[in-house]
Amino acid sequence: MASRPMSSFDPNADDAISKKQSNPKSHPSGNENQSSVTNLWDFPGRSTSNRGGLLVAHRQLRSVLFHPLGLPLLFTFLEKETEDMKYLPQTRKRFKQDQIDILDGLFQRAVEDAKDSINNDGDNYEVKDKALAGCLTQLIEEQRQLLSYGALSDVPIKDKKNNTTGFLDMILTHAEKTMQSSDTTPLAVFEFGLNPDDWWKSFQQGTRYLEQMMRRQKCNCLNFDKPILLVIVTVDKQRDILPDSIFRIGVFLCEHRQLCLLWHSQTSSLPNASMLFGKFLRVTADFASWRDYRHQSESGYEYLSPNCCKVTTRDNDGEETPVVLRCYDNRTWKTDRNPEIYLSGVVGAVEVVFGDTNFGNHHVDRKEPPNPFEELWTRSSQDILIIAVPYCHGRHYAESPADFLPIIDQLQALHREGFVHGDIRAYNIVFKDDKEGWLIDFDFGGKSDVQTYPKGYQSALSDGIRMGTEGEVITKHHDWNALGMLMFTIHSIPADALSSENLLMIYRWINIQEDMCKDEEINALKVFLRRFLGGNTMMKLHCPFGSAVESKKKKPQATEQGATGSPLQ
Repeated sequence: MASRPMSSFDPNADDAISKKQSNPKSHPSGNENQSSVTNLWDFPGRSTSNRGGLLVAHRQLRSVLFHPLGLPLLFTFLEKETEDMKYLPQTRKRFKQDQIDILDGLFQRAVEDAKDSINNDGDNYEVKDKALAGCLTQLIEEQRQLLSYGALSDVPIKDKKNNTTGFLDMILTHAEKTMQSSDTTPLAVFEFGLNPDDWWKSFQQGTRYLEQMMRRQKCNCLNFDKPILLVIVTVDKQRDILPDSIFRIGVFLCEHRQLCLLWHSQTSSLPNASMLFGKFLRVTADFASWRDYRHQSESGYEYLSPNCCKVTTRDNDGEETPVVLRCYDNRTWKTDRNPEIYLSGVVGAVEVVFGDTNFGNHHVDRKEPPNPFEELWTRSSQDILIIAVPYCHGRHYAESPADFLPIIDQLQALHREGFVHGDIRAYNIVFKDDKEGWLIDFDFGGKSDVQTYPKGYQSALSDGIRMGTEGEVITKHHDWNALGMLMFTIHSIPADALSSENLLMIYRWINIQEDMCKDEEINALKVFLRRFLGGNTMMKLHCPFGSAVESKKKKPQATEQGATGSPLQ
């Protein structure tokens, strides 16, 4: 099913999913009590304590490309240089790395300050959480000037008696979350846990609180009209915070109804944990100075799909070049999307923006999918690949049969290199008025007779009819069959251009057999299509794809989403 462009604040973006989750029969956990309440925040929500809910949560996670600040923040967390990255938005000067020891020691100091109350309260984890959060809040407030959180450092949080209890830069404690409402959006919202089972419980609590901020149903809810970092911190030790405790931190970039995993890390060393927390504080200082600037317009940023965005680069002469960034992320789940064809160089110049070309090779395929959130801590924070590919601007429908000639040439070239496309459809082809055309979106493809169709693959679509099925090996015959159906079933030649010879050629290609996918048959097809070069024969489009094209002609930007080469799933 083709996805559509989605703005970051689209209130109707996932209505279908919301309705599905509100139906008890459709809820993956089968728990009618949970599913009877529609969760406005469609991704991680009320059911993250069960496997079905975890799967739903995973499917709604975006890539780091969903927001123009995602990639700069990812680079900063992983200590990559961003100043010279031509694909990143222009950001202000980054946080100065002075007085680094002060920030790196804050978490360890907070743990030491909280130890007495933790030990005295035994197994009362709620009190433990409050103790650690309270100590951290106090220490961070002491460093407000160093962190330079800008205007947020001057916005006080007051209690019901109008006493200042803190400042609206980061929300760490339960008391801060229940203070009076504000029109200012905090930088980060924290959830803490001191129990091995607390990680996804805390994650659930954090997303619930952000949902309340989004709805603003309560008078004491803070505002949520800018991006926010959701930070989950746990120390997995039953009774005490000791040197062998497992410290875990995960940071998510959130907007309305959308979030992505930016960075996660774990350690059993308290000093190392404190350094990780110090890194987070420095990145948050960058985030504070970046998020108020119009990065989207500065970089020509356009969000195209959950794993894809378009940005514009400028050379020294000021010439602009649009490129598409594509993200492959194995951190929470082994993706079915495959960059193999892009990285082979067969389809043109591809630049690796982040990660390495061995992406995904060390992951083992399983018959049963792993639990994504149990797997999170076995995956590296750098188990992610981002590439840049040329942007192909055009339309997704042919105006003449001859428009398909360059597409046939490209498919032949792909097959000669031993690859198959596996996802030929109208939205994965781009045509231009000068008779140029491109095959795009190679994420489902790979080695011929080796690569298989991914889970959820659909053979019958409004813009394509294919013969492959989920889990089946992809063959060259499948590609040619799909192209024949696209040329002569989704498109069609007007009746006044048909002859018995033309009808015979069309019949052969919508019923092409495996033993017919040879050079002589393909060359005969090219000869047939060349008859229409320079002519006025216009191809007709059949419904419902034809209706979709007509509506999109009124909104040209709507046709560009397929031109990203993104998987339209």
